[in-house]
Amino acid sequence: MIKAERQDKVRQLLEEQGTVSVKEISDALGVSDMTIRRDLEELASLGEIERVHGGARSAQSRPHAMLRHEYSHSEKRTKHAEEKLQIARRSVELIEEGSTIFLGTGTTVEQMASMLPAFRLRIVTNSLSVYNLLEAREDCDLCLVGGMYRRRTAAFVGPTAEDALRALGIDAAFIGANGILDSDVSTSNMEEGRIQQLAFSKADSRYLIADSSKIGRRYFCPPLPARGLSLHNDAQIILGNKDEAILGYD
Repeated sequence: MIKAERQDKVRQLLEEQGTVSVKEISDALGVSDMTIRRDLEELASLGEIERVHGGARSAQSRPHAMLRHEYSHSEKRTKHAEEKLQIARRSVELIEEGSTIFLGTGTTVEQMASMLPAFRLRIVTNSLSVYNLLEAREDCDLCLVGGMYRRRTAAFVGPTAEDALRALGIDAAFIGANGILDSDVSTSNMEEGRIQQLAFSKADSRYLIADSSKIGRRYFCPPLPARGLSLHNDAQIILGNKDEAILGYD
């Protein structure tokens, strides 16, 4: 495939999807990641697209970055499944034996639960899905944070959940997100957002894990500040692309 034809295909993918990762373009066109990166840099220099972490978005997609539909937990499981597995594998490597870990809601965090190392851990979660995956693990002490049950994401939220979490000490927190736009992180539900904020504030180490479809997108969460979930300056974001697996956030 010649360059002009390849770049036309790239433009088409971005027009159809808004934001696409390097890996998704590479797989779709059957060319190397390096070739796609060069194409993206060239198209970006011409102002035709906008580069984002791990991929690109259409220059026309920015005004429409607000997501208006929240997928259900079961729907999310089928989307970007392989990338979520890669992210989960990288994430569990950061967990130390004997530590207290907060695992938030979301299908990428859920993948982590099935990959946790076989040593002693204390797991705190507000996710019923995570709890169900770990309930039989005798080497894990489980703390399920109760509260109002949100069926759409299989999560416990609200003041009761927040009060329970506030009393705990956490070594590392892993949370997901619905959107990441210009370093702003957002969720689809204000109560879930508050739980995630609280988990981050209690943890010594903080990790946001997200697949590439979340880049260049945002949700509106009224009670949260303009920056959505505030990432402390020692928080890290873990993505699926190999060259940007862990990025510091300031």
